Amino acid sequence: MNKRSLQQLILITIFISFLGFMTVMAMGTINNNPFLNQDGNLIAELEFKDGQMGFVGISGTSWTILPDGTSRANRFVNDTVSSAYKTCLLDKRELASIAKVLSDVNFAELPPDIPSEPIINPHLLTVRVGEKSSTLQLQAGETIENALKIQQNQQETPRWRFLTVAGEINQLIRKNCGDY
Repeated sequence: MNKRSLQQLILITIFISFLGFMTVMAMGTINNNPFLNQDGNLIAELEFKDGQMGFVGISGTSWTILPDGTSRANRFVNDTVSSAYKTCLLDKRELASIAKVLSDVNFAELPPDIPSEPIINPHLLTVRVGEKSSTLQLQAGETIENALKIQQNQQETPRWRFLTVAGEINQLIRKNCGDY
């Protein structure tokens, strides 16, 4: 075997090893996420509620994302929920993105109610995955994006962690389903 053939063989071996490594890493990402099953679906139904407290109680929109990515929007007033008025589908890549954020911020360890200053008629956000839920109060009319900007120097607080999850879900819903 001449020197040139040996060099080509070494390069091909390195390239194949690299591809194998990348394949294992990509497969491991899905399988090692506690919020995804082996098929790349969410482990449980995810609900994202965006509501405003007011004269009638709490009213707003509830997005339900099924494990396969099927998503539907319902309007709610207190405990009364209307039938779905909008549906869309999140793909496996988007489900993996949500699962990564849930895992990265350790959603399972967030408190059920994230402490905040007393607020009159708060903007309420709730994220629920299976039986685990967490709720955050924002000022009336305050957006997730603005709240995240305010929190950017306070990363790792429960408030920032929750807003990071809510922001990812909100962004993907708006991208795939439009405004709500």
